[in-house]
Amino acid sequence: MKGYNMAGLDDYRFYSHLKEKESPFWQKNPYGSEEDIVDSTGPIRRPSEFPSKLQPSKMESSYEKAQVPPASDVPLEKYGEVSINLVSLCADNLLSHPFIVLRRQCQVNVQSRRYHLLPITLVPSVVQLHRCQGLTALWKGLGSVLTIRGVTMALEDCVSKFTPWPKEISPHSSLKMIGQHLMLKCCALALITPFYSASLVETVQSEIASERPGVLDVFKEGLTRLLSFTQPQTGRMLPVWLLVIPTVTHGIMQYIVGNAVSTLSSQFLLRIHRQDQKKQGAVSKDPWTLSETSFIRLQAAFVGHLVSDVLLYPLETVLNRLHMQGTRTIIDSLDVVYEVKPILTRYEGFWDCLGTTVREEGILGLYKGFGALCLQYALYGAVLKFAHVIIREVTLLLAPPKPKPKPQGGEQCPEPTDQDCETHAPVIKTNVISKGLI
Repeated sequence: MKGYNMAGLDDYRFYSHLKEKESPFWQKNPYGSEEDIVDSTGPIRRPSEFPSKLQPSKMESSYEKAQVPPASDVPLEKYGEVSINLVSLCADNLLSHPFIVLRRQCQVNVQSRRYHLLPITLVPSVVQLHRCQGLTALWKGLGSVLTIRGVTMALEDCVSKFTPWPKEISPHSSLKMIGQHLMLKCCALALITPFYSASLVETVQSEIASERPGVLDVFKEGLTRLLSFTQPQTGRMLPVWLLVIPTVTHGIMQYIVGNAVSTLSSQFLLRIHRQDQKKQGAVSKDPWTLSETSFIRLQAAFVGHLVSDVLLYPLETVLNRLHMQGTRTIIDSLDVVYEVKPILTRYEGFWDCLGTTVREEGILGLYKGFGALCLQYALYGAVLKFAHVIIREVTLLLAPPKPKPKPQGGEQCPEPTDQDCETHAPVIKTNVISKGLI
């Protein structure tokens, strides 16, 4: 009975019926009824056996077929990722550096009469600065800035290895993991604070009135300020522990705002793209193609960086002034390019610097050099559009040709003869004209 239960009730009845008629009960005609008994030479198959058309090995899942990309698309995805990384790297580190130099020079210059809130006021100053000091005046401190970013990444990696704090998180991470990740960022920013001060000095100091810094000077000055953690080197220089809190606050807020806005922007842009496809009547099964994904990522990163820099610009101005106090740095004056001015301030802390700036320079004093930020992201947007065109052209160039549809039944379509072309040509022409009129 156990074997019959496993075979099924239908099998049991069929086998019993065959046994009564003294027939071999292991044979069955798949095309007949249960009353018909086939010859031993016919096809043999148990009733509980899968039909050949429904074998699991031959079944194709449309979901799996849609999810798994073809092998020819894998290199294209790799090329897209490499192009995205290169564009982001160049835009963030190289193309933006001259505008960062101009922005910082305006922020730390307390005595400047021009605030340079618009890009048009910076153009004459940049031209005169280029004539007086050359093109290198806008690229000073690039090595130290890249060094600071590399050291920050190295510190995050080291801290993540000695602590349970994750270096990377995903949108599905828990709140505990997100909090630990933010703690990792805070520790790295706190350790890099004295080195950031040394890098800031190299980006704003005048090349005319100062010696050109060496490659390792950023580490030398940073270690010097780190060793004097509680006591400053000079009377006006603030100790590092007073700079840690505003530096960490600015860095972590910039990270949170930038990533949050970037994530929301990517979802918003994807929704707009899907709506445009629905209006055109051609909605793709997989919206994350190479060109669309790369362009949406670049756009989202652009919006995230822009929003975070604009919202935190006053905080960045106060932070840079605190770092520059007591460093005895001489900077170029963007009011009159042929002049240099020393930085002479005496702030006691973050709130004192904020109140003094608003009282003496007005609320717009916190936005000095905002025109350089506008120029920076105008160039960033142009590079973004150019990258989109390049990635799209590369995708079309490297994409394999689409296979031609095969006729049903495996038959080849006969080649049209001259008589067929003459016969069907007027009909096709009439249809085209009629469609155009409609």
